[in-house]
Amino acid sequence: MLSEINELIYPFFQIGFLLCIAFLIIWNRVLILRVVRIRREKKILLESGGDEELARAIRCHGNFTESVPIAVIIPIILFFQKELAVFSFVALVLLCIGRYIHSEGLKNLDEDLKYRRRGMYFTRYANIVSLIGISFYVVHIVMSL
Repeated sequence: MLSEINELIYPFFQIGFLLCIAFLIIWNRVLILRVVRIRREKKILLESGGDEELARAIRCHGNFTESVPIAVIIPIILFFQKELAVFSFVALVLLCIGRYIHSEGLKNLDEDLKYRRRGMYFTRYANIVSLIGISFYVVHIVMSL
């Protein structure tokens, strides 16, 4: 019975997983283009030139590229285990929400810290869901021995 239900909903988790990966790729590109646009507008070639807006855009992209690759590894592993695909999907949804909220909160010069914090909370929740999924995976492997 559980196997039949899993077979029914697995394609939805696959589609959701791939859409989340696509979002992360597109959002990375958006953050890169934001830095490039500000550099061109302000004619700053290296570093931030002391410009706060450019420094924030660089940090937005830097935070994204520092946190996303490592946070995506476990969901990718879980994605290939059909019975654990839900963990993969939920972790990536939380990661997408977290990275979006964090970068949007950080880009504003007169920022409200609650957006950055909320983004980090979502990212942390994504990591927790991934670790729970890995725990189930390890238990599954041990029980199959």
